[in-house]
Amino acid sequence: MKKIKILTSLGVIMTLALALLPMTTALAAPPTKTEYPQIIYGTVPTLCPFPIDVALASSITQIDHIDQSGALTRIYQHVVEQDTFTANGKTLVSLPYTFNVEILFDSSGNLTHIWLSGFLERVKLPDGSHFYNTGRIDITADPAVYWNFFPARGHMSNVEGFCAALSE
Repeated sequence: MKKIKILTSLGVIMTLALALLPMTTALAAPPTKTEYPQIIYGTVPTLCPFPIDVALASSITQIDHIDQSGALTRIYQHVVEQDTFTANGKTLVSLPYTFNVEILFDSSGNLTHIWLSGFLERVKLPDGSHFYNTGRIDITADPAVYWNFFPARGHMSNVEGFCAALSE
C-alpha cells in the first residue's frame, strides 16, 4: 500500500512538472534562423615567413537564441567555406570545408565567448599533398589567432608544403 502511494505521489509530481514545462519555455522567443553568404578579406601574417592575402567565401546558417527578456544570449553558426590564398604571384584555392561558430553573451548582452570548431582549413596542394587545419579556436582568448590559423586544440598538418606552394 505504501509503495502505491509513493508511486502515485511521484506520478502526480512528474505529471505536474511535465505540464508546467511548456509554460516556462514558452516565455522565451523561439530561435530565429537565417542563411546568408559572406566574404571576408584579410591577411594571414604569421603562418608562413611572408604574409598571405586571403578571401574567405562562406555560406552561413545562423540560429539566434533569445531569452525571456528579449536579449540575445547565443548565436550558433554552421559555416561552409572555400578560401582563396594569394602570395608572391601564386594562388591556392581550398576545398570546401565546414565548421561551427558559437557566440555567447552574458545577461547584460556583453560578448563572453566566440569559438570556432571543426575543419578550419583544407587545401589540396600542387604536389598532391594536403594542408589541413582542424580543431577549436577561442577567438575571445586571442582575436589575432583567427588570422594566424593556429587552433587552441587540434592539428595542423603540412604547413611547410602550404608555404612552399605560395613562396617565390
